[in-house]
Amino acid sequence: MLKPDRVEVIPTEGIVGRAVDALAPGTTVTVTALPGYDVEATVRTALKLAEAGMRAVPHVAASRIGTAARLADMLARFDDSPVDSLFVIGGDGDAAATEFGDGSGLLRVIRERSGDRFSLGVAAYPEGHPAFDRARGLEILAAKAPLADFAVTQLCFDAWEIVRFAADVPLPLWIGVPAPVGLAKLLSIAMRIGVGPSLSFARKGANRRLLGGFDAARLRAEIVRGLGEAAVPAEGFHVYSFNALPPASRG
Repeated sequence: MLKPDRVEVIPTEGIVGRAVDALAPGTTVTVTALPGYDVEATVRTALKLAEAGMRAVPHVAASRIGTAARLADMLARFDDSPVDSLFVIGGDGDAAATEFGDGSGLLRVIRERSGDRFSLGVAAYPEGHPAFDRARGLEILAAKAPLADFAVTQLCFDAWEIVRFAADVPLPLWIGVPAPVGLAKLLSIAMRIGVGPSLSFARKGANRRLLGGFDAARLRAEIVRGLGEAAVPAEGFHVYSFNALPPASRG
């Protein structure tokens, strides 16, 4: 039985109110820390979501934080809040610009400082990453596993590729899927904010059908069927909303 969806949002103006209106109380809402967005926006949005009754999970990116002093300040603010989970990533920035080197270094520092105060998540890449291939990505996950509590996959549009990858992941796995948005919008936003290790999926084999249309519900159904047939466990779906939340359901 899969757990209820997690929903990822970008910390733009008004997103807290929209999330509270559109999502059930207690929904896990993760808050990105993307290049071009102020880290403070991530922190502030996560704190407001937590105060509003959501389970907020801020992204903590090594390339965006930079220094141990800034990290300590951020963690102190979360210590004094209901926030109990963090998503720890490298952030694809210049390793020389951060004291942590990469996501692995940041993960280690947070665990050493905070112990079990936070549940810590890490990123997983079914089709690899521009900096490493699938096999190397699994090696990195294995090295992080003793310090992490869960992993979330980046976008992948091949259900069976996801299932095969999930079978090899040494952590409880949330499977990243897009919200039901049109393909043109999906591609446009993904290119702008860097979601997904590459956008070559639209030119690759089984994914060429996406050029003519995309059905998020069908992808989810294919993944569920594949997990069942392969007897591969997963926690549930992590929905990349691109802030395309459902219309307000209250008020």
